[in-house]
Amino acid sequence: MSTRPKILLSAYACRPKGGSEPGAGWAWAKAAARDHDVWLITRGKFAHEITEELAVRPIPSLTVVPLELPKWLLKLRRRHADVYWYYPLWQKLAGRTAARLHAKHSFDVIHHLTFATDWMPAGVVQESTAKVIWGPVGGSTTVPLSMAHWLGSKGLVNELVRRGYTGLMRRLVGRKHAARADLVVAQNKDVAEYFGKYARSVTVQPNVAISRFAAACGPREPYGAPGVKTAVFVGRMIPWKGLLIAISVLARPEAANWELRVIGDGPDWRRAERLAEELGVRDRVEFVGQLPREEVLAAFLRADAMLAPAMREAAGWAVAEALASGCPVVCIDRAGPSVIVSPEDGAVVPLQGDVVGGLAKGLASLTGRIDPVNRWAPERLPDVLAGWYSTTRVPH
Repeated sequence: MSTRPKILLSAYACRPKGGSEPGAGWAWAKAAARDHDVWLITRGKFAHEITEELAVRPIPSLTVVPLELPKWLLKLRRRHADVYWYYPLWQKLAGRTAARLHAKHSFDVIHHLTFATDWMPAGVVQESTAKVIWGPVGGSTTVPLSMAHWLGSKGLVNELVRRGYTGLMRRLVGRKHAARADLVVAQNKDVAEYFGKYARSVTVQPNVAISRFAAACGPREPYGAPGVKTAVFVGRMIPWKGLLIAISVLARPEAANWELRVIGDGPDWRRAERLAEELGVRDRVEFVGQLPREEVLAAFLRADAMLAPAMREAAGWAVAEALASGCPVVCIDRAGPSVIVSPEDGAVVPLQGDVVGGLAKGLASLTGRIDPVNRWAPERLPDVLAGWYSTTRVPH
């Protein structure tokens, strides 16, 4: 009989070949299984993919517990994909399943991994004889009011509605989870500060799991002509991602020798084109649309920098991928990117004062590409989890 600690993980999104959220669920589950016996509750629709992965790369200490709601609910969900009712119901079922498994196996730790959203329910975060961990979670960061003018009228309305709804849900759900958990893992400092008033213990750890890319050490074909540098913007063209800020940066004298390659799609495309025309930088902005992940990674290998002026990014997988590619990042000191980017990785610009000018100066300060960053690789996770799982419970 194994004497290793027993861990129950809940990961609604968990895929061996998935990106961001599903990929994080799988990376953290694998890491937990290095030193512990792990039971993984996840969506039934991922079970086949996980089984195939385990057939190639077995993990004897990992037991998968597929969980799905009745088939007729799945059909209803497909007809109403935008309704946020299926996830709460699944979490409720996960909570009941966790209680049943805990009664049978007596887990040392029960850990909610995904979704990494701090205003949505997490079924396994409940009073227990096991140590309970909630996170990494994020989402409580808002766009600073000092930057609201970048959102436009529609974007501002959406932000205010989001603030009201998620704020209410955080009070009703998030605070309760924070009070129940022995440890809250925040994606960034903003989230840690928010829940620090309600939680027994809080730590900051992004959920990103990106290893340095071997291709980043090989020959490089830059985008621009000699003397011209290329920054890439990667993300959906929605107001809070800050595309208009990125375009405005090009109009500053410090960024006169920079061009911008915009990768993504969304409702802000036309607004961004108009601004580029008004500022006289349209000839230095290229909109390439949405690209497959492989082509995005190839863009990081060719670019001189990533410009990431998102105003409330919870984590920042694209930022971590840029760093892993050896591409320096210039971002705003807000939420996830400011945790992921260190001073030697690029520039983190304060929110106070002239933010656009600060970003332009950040680009100008770069002296070249960086050594590919391995700080956020999956290999860090087993030791991180070992520390969380081995500590004693916080008294209730």
